[in-house]
Amino acid sequence: MDYSYYQNENGKFTAKKLPTTKTNSVKIKDDTDITGLKYALQDENPKNVSQFKALHEEEFSSHYDYEPEVDSFKDMVMANKNKVLGEDLWIKLYWHELSIFINDIEDLELDEEPHSVSDDFAKHLLDVKVVEEMQELDYKDWESYLSSMKLPDIKVIAKQAGLKVSKNKAELIHELILLEEQSNGTLKKPKLIKALPLMLEKIKNIQQVYINEIEKGLKEFEYPEKYKAAVWVYAADFNEGDISALAKEKLSEYNHILEGDEQVLASNKAASNIIHNSDLGQPINNEESWIDAKTKHTLKPSIKIAFQYTNHNKEPSNRELRLDAIMFDNGLTYFYGFCYKANASRTFRTDRIEKDIAIIETGELISVQDLINQQIDGLNKHSNPVKSSLTQSVIQKSNVQNTDKSSLFSKRQDQTNDNAPEKPSTSSIVIGWFLGISAIGGVGSNFEKNEYLAGMVCFFAILVLIPPILNKLNAKNKKLAEEKGKSHSNLTQKSANIFGLILIIISAVIAS
Repeated sequence: MDYSYYQNENGKFTAKKLPTTKTNSVKIKDDTDITGLKYALQDENPKNVSQFKALHEEEFSSHYDYEPEVDSFKDMVMANKNKVLGEDLWIKLYWHELSIFINDIEDLELDEEPHSVSDDFAKHLLDVKVVEEMQELDYKDWESYLSSMKLPDIKVIAKQAGLKVSKNKAELIHELILLEEQSNGTLKKPKLIKALPLMLEKIKNIQQVYINEIEKGLKEFEYPEKYKAAVWVYAADFNEGDISALAKEKLSEYNHILEGDEQVLASNKAASNIIHNSDLGQPINNEESWIDAKTKHTLKPSIKIAFQYTNHNKEPSNRELRLDAIMFDNGLTYFYGFCYKANASRTFRTDRIEKDIAIIETGELISVQDLINQQIDGLNKHSNPVKSSLTQSVIQKSNVQNTDKSSLFSKRQDQTNDNAPEKPSTSSIVIGWFLGISAIGGVGSNFEKNEYLAGMVCFFAILVLIPPILNKLNAKNKKLAEEKGKSHSNLTQKSANIFGLILIIISAVIAS
């Protein structure tokens, strides 16, 4: 795989989803959660392709880590009728109805039973010689045809034939068929047609187009083999019958990947079962396996800690962290909070913390496990006992398994930090709106008087002052900064009011 795809124009590695296919009829989209990769890049900061490759393979170690979306066979046909169905008008007109002629269970095969269809439908299919009409109808043919009709319609036919209509549907059908056998022509003969092998061949070819289009799409980019396996898993699971079977045939080419991932899951599950009971809670012995557990516990209040940390590149560093939350995911434990060294929120894998942790406020030294137990124990005293047992069991299992699997945590929830702005007060917001509207008036007034420079200064004041605009600017700037691997500081509403007022005053001076 060409990992330079993940590098921006400055050569810095970024978290990106794999590209969506463009040229084929079946759209394949990567909908994988890349939160783990995003924060792993912040923590590890790979310097070259080989370092990023190792980090990426650690994050996406299994086909389970990918979540592709693939257009279904039905969606593909509906969106590309002319391309997929070709020039045959009968297929385009009656595509949905043609399913009655196919046994779509395990193997695609013709339905040997004749079917009653409309005259128009039968005419088109007979003209192109993909069906044959049944000239002679036996008892079973008549029964199938009449059974498809509603009881009131059958009573009308029976009444016209001189039969009593007080009987049930099955009895009326039986008497009508006997009457037809005794006196041919009593009943109007339906159009009863049976599919020919040519129809089966046409439908098989269309189904194969779907598989071919997926293969073509996967060649547009040098996708990882595990992603390709995940694509075929999706195609097999989200289609039906024969399409699912065809997708499974392609999936068999990736058995070595599937089997390897299953072995890892099995070994993890076996390891989790050997953990014994303790005062922290009971082991999980039901479908809520620790493998699927993703939990995040926010600490109130936060605590400040110091520790020595070795990152993915084996680079040691001393860190001071305001610990806001403890997270558990797929057998790994993480500390989340505001890192004073990075001056930003960071996540740290606890198995990479060297030696003991220092509690800054007290100077106490404590092991990683004791700190986790201490904090979670405090939270569990105020939570549901049943839920606590599950959570605590996950803690134990995560520490046994934290070297087996290295996929990162679930989506991060925003946390405040000591350097982050507090929520703006109502008075600050009101002042921002007042000054912003005043600046709007200033723009109009200055431009009317041809004071363009003063008008532009007022215009910038509007962008800074009005709360919704300020929030959008902050969000956009933060996103741009993260893409470039830089930090970003929000402009608080209070600071914006002061800055905006200064701009309005400057505008007034220029205009005067």
